[in-house]
Amino acid sequence: MLTLGVICQFIQRTDPTPSLLYFTVDSAILAATLLTWQLVRGTSNSAWGDRVRGAAVVGVVLSSLIYMTVIAPSSPSGTWFGAHDDAWARSATLRLHGGAPILVVAEFLLAPYALPATWREATLLAWWPAAYLTVVGTLAWSGAATMPYLFLRPSQFGAAAVAAAVAVLYAIVVALGVALTATHHAVRRHHHTRGIR
Repeated sequence: MLTLGVICQFIQRTDPTPSLLYFTVDSAILAATLLTWQLVRGTSNSAWGDRVRGAAVVGVVLSSLIYMTVIAPSSPSGTWFGAHDDAWARSATLRLHGGAPILVVAEFLLAPYALPATWREATLLAWWPAAYLTVVGTLAWSGAATMPYLFLRPSQFGAAAVAAAVAVLYAIVVALGVALTATHHAVRRHHHTRGIR
C-alpha cells in the first residue's frame, strides 16, 4: 500500500511539486523501508530501532490526520481530490492518506514493540517530523525549494502563525505517540492474557 502510493505520487502529472518535499511521501518511504527491512532481517530488538519504527508510524498517521482535517477541507474543491487530479494523483491520495495509515497502525499494534507508553518516549518519536521540518524548512528558507504546506510558510501567514502551527503539530505528534504506544501495550496484554487461558 505504502510503496504503491509513493509510486503513484511519482507517476502523477497533476501536482508539479517535487514528491520528496511532501512529509506524506517521505513518511511513507520511511515506513515502507522499515517494514521491508523487518521482513528481510526480522524485528529489531533495540530501543532505537523501535523509536525509528514508532516515529515512522506517527509520521504516516500525522500526515493522514492533517490531510483530512486541514489540507483537504481548505483545498479549492473542499474534498480529497482536486478537479484536475489525474487517476495517479487520486490513487496516491487514497493509498497514502486512506489505506496506508490503517495498515501501518494495525501492523504496529500487533508487532513486538518494547518501548514504554510514556510522555518521554512519545517526545522522542517527534524526531522524524522535526528532521523533516529542519531539512525542508532550510531548503525553503534558502530559496532552493518551496514549502509545500501553506500553513508552514511564513510568507503566507507570518512567522508567529507558523511557530504556533509547529507547536500544535508537536503536541499532536506527542499525543499520537502516547496513544499508539499505550494502545499497543493494551493490545499485546490482551493477546497475552487470552493466550494464557
